[in-house]
Amino acid sequence: MSAIYSVATNFPDIYVSQEEIMKEIASLWPDKKSYVEQFHNASQVNGRHLSIPLEKYKSLGDVGERSKRWLEVALALQTINVQNLLNQAGLKPSDISLIATTTVTGLAIPTLEARLMNKLPFKENTKRLPIFGLGCLGGVAGINRVNDYLKGHPKEAALLLASELCTLTFQFQDKSVANLVGTSLFADGTAAVLMVGEEHPLYKDSQFQILAGESYFYPNTERIMGWDLVSSGFQIVLSGDVPKIVEEKVKPNLEDFLSGKKLTGSDINFMVSHPGGPKVLDKLSEISGKAPEEFKHSWTSLREKGNMSSVSVLHVLEKTIADKKARNEIGLMLAMGPAFCSEMALIKKL
Repeated sequence: MSAIYSVATNFPDIYVSQEEIMKEIASLWPDKKSYVEQFHNASQVNGRHLSIPLEKYKSLGDVGERSKRWLEVALALQTINVQNLLNQAGLKPSDISLIATTTVTGLAIPTLEARLMNKLPFKENTKRLPIFGLGCLGGVAGINRVNDYLKGHPKEAALLLASELCTLTFQFQDKSVANLVGTSLFADGTAAVLMVGEEHPLYKDSQFQILAGESYFYPNTERIMGWDLVSSGFQIVLSGDVPKIVEEKVKPNLEDFLSGKKLTGSDINFMVSHPGGPKVLDKLSEISGKAPEEFKHSWTSLREKGNMSSVSVLHVLEKTIADKKARNEIGLMLAMGPAFCSEMALIKKL
């Protein structure tokens, strides 16, 4: 099995309070002011990082202009993340064998990791794994996919880069409930994870061993969450049925996942969950049998940063590492996203 050695996060410099964002959006949609205020207040978000100044969002251009800005910001932030991870680990770019990237908020071809390889001296035979479309579950799914690779290449090191600039997708001509909710929750950020195989020199000093991972797909749920691609970019698809699916689908999947490893909920010492929103976190607490306190880092991430799609669960993981868990404690990583799907991973403190 592979291990998570370290996590780095980085955010755009602009940070705006939820109250300021609420006022700006209410000024754009005066006929929806009461709903804007309702959803923003219910989100429990205190503030969010933005990729452009707040007043410029009303003039966001088409998908090309948005994608260009996404690439500029994401590449700058991830270059710093990668340099920090490598410097702290005593590695060089040439020591990395695989770079996996995940996003659902920006398009670039060549993809982000290729652009990064033109800025930092990675080997020419570094493998690239760009993942698009997994959304909020991309952080956990990315860890699972990199783990799959490292199990077959135990002497190697790999990077997972999550880059989500959700606010660049906002559609201000769309006054649907889904978009009202989205503009109250989603935010911008990046995260990077350094992972190593079990025969790599850094393995013994890593934070968490990956014990197992699993993916679950729920047929005919594509309108629960996702995007409609329109001329101005990505238009949000979001259903209020997510908590219901958590109860009906994710709960039995979680029980099966744990029982397949001869574990129960009581064997899980800590949670690393994507903070989808207050209702989702409440439902995850209910189905897992874990007290809200077990999701404290998810709640903190939501309040401090908003929902950053695939980045959020990695931000929660970073906070969990800072807790300095006791050796052999077992954690559960959990996230859900478009398709509709869920992704789980069991990790153990080394």
